[in-house]
Amino acid sequence: MDKLLALLSGRNGSHRIEDLLLLLLRLAIGGAMLTHGIGKIVNFSELAPTFIDPFGIGSTPSLVLAMLAEVLGSIALMLGVLTRISALVLLFTMGTATYAVGMAKGWAGAELAFIYSLVYLTLMVQGGGRIGLEHFWLSKRRKAKALAKVKSA
Repeated sequence: MDKLLALLSGRNGSHRIEDLLLLLLRLAIGGAMLTHGIGKIVNFSELAPTFIDPFGIGSTPSLVLAMLAEVLGSIALMLGVLTRISALVLLFTMGTATYAVGMAKGWAGAELAFIYSLVYLTLMVQGGGRIGLEHFWLSKRRKAKALAKVKSA
């Protein structure tokens, strides 16, 4: 019973569940946003002339930037590479979409972008967890440094 209460309260000292949930969150939100980015690639010629231009750089460059953020950022999130930076880029993209779409269509049009923004904010603050390439590479690097330090001593 104590183990169950510790698990439910988050006081179990184990990060396995949190890491698994962060992985699931990264995969779900990354996959969902990737479909939006791929949709922009597939429909590029139709979207380019009318895409929202919130920064005054033109609708085509705005579309390209959104497309790159959504595709590359989503792939990076799903792999667990540069998670916080990817989440920041996607947070900026979705924050911009929330504002721009909200101004044009109201809350009903901006609601999904706002929810994406909250998830990206969470990943930016929390990080991607220990199940991802980023953590694997960093732990491998730490071990190599520790081994080199032991050998040099």
